Amino acid sequence: MQTQPYGRCSVCTLQLRQCHAWQSNGWSFALVVLVLSLVLVPSGWPQKLLAAMVLGVVVWQGLANHKRTDDLIHGQHRLMVLTQELRGKQLLIEQQNDSLAAQVDARTAELRDANVRLAAANLELLELDKLRSAVLSNVSHELRTPLTGILGSAQNLRDGLAGGLTQAQQEYVQMIEGDSRRLIRVVNELLEWGRLQSGHIQMQRTPVALYPLLDEVFMLLRPAAQQKGVRLEMASAEPSLCVPADPDKLKQILINLLDNAIKFSRPDSSVRVHAESVPDGWRVLVEDHGPGVPAEDVPHLFERFYRGQSGGGAPGTGLGLAIAKNLARLHGGDIALQTSLGQGSTFALTLPLAGAA
Repeated sequence: MQTQPYGRCSVCTLQLRQCHAWQSNGWSFALVVLVLSLVLVPSGWPQKLLAAMVLGVVVWQGLANHKRTDDLIHGQHRLMVLTQELRGKQLLIEQQNDSLAAQVDARTAELRDANVRLAAANLELLELDKLRSAVLSNVSHELRTPLTGILGSAQNLRDGLAGGLTQAQQEYVQMIEGDSRRLIRVVNELLEWGRLQSGHIQMQRTPVALYPLLDEVFMLLRPAAQQKGVRLEMASAEPSLCVPADPDKLKQILINLLDNAIKFSRPDSSVRVHAESVPDGWRVLVEDHGPGVPAEDVPHLFERFYRGQSGGGAPGTGLGLAIAKNLARLHGGDIALQTSLGQGSTFALTLPLAGAA
């Protein structure tokens, strides 16, 4: 039997005032005192009263002890039932844990197999992408040389170096020039996209005078704009605005944005360019008056080869905006679009300061 601290029962470990065995002993001691007091009290009605009191206390103590014993037996039985229920639930939980562990192992094995297949597919795609880039680059190089020769020959014919031309011949030469320029532009876009994807673009960042560069871009695109009946306008601003950028890449971005604006503008409308300084860099806005871009096309507009619903029959490869956005991001900036159906679109080119790029 384990020895309990003072004030606790050595059997049930309860405090003495809570243990009914100790309480019974206390009542028994009181009864003994009452019985002994009967010897000292003279016979008569007081002695009978004491005897009745002793008998009542004995009966009351017996009933109380019987109730406590029943409560103790009932509590023990209830405890055994709860213990069995808990043990059953514990076994059920262990079975569920085993089943869950088996499912996790099975799913992990499936995921491992899927990862292996995905890695193999990625390697295959990388090889195919490398092969595609190599083929695209070689084909573009092979196409650009004869196309340049065709364009030069057509220009010589137009200038009369091979003799005079009739009106019909002049029209055919102009068609050859236009198609040759368009094919050369497509080839250049394919080559530029191939260089972007292969990471062979080298940035040569220098201070660039923005408005002289815009004049050059206007001069290059003015024939196409006049043919479409579109006016090129430059908003008045600070003429000495200088931006830190790669001149060739920045020129390519502006050409692609303006060419896209001219392509989708309505006849007898205008394309307006506005440059301004912003707190963390500078921004160029290219605004057209075309049909606008539908909402479902906006998230995909800068994806390669994407031709939206508003493209209609406009010529192009769908690479111009993708190349412009990637070149802008190489500078540390981006290109955003604001559009309204039926009213036109505004492309905002933002580039950071030299220290933030």
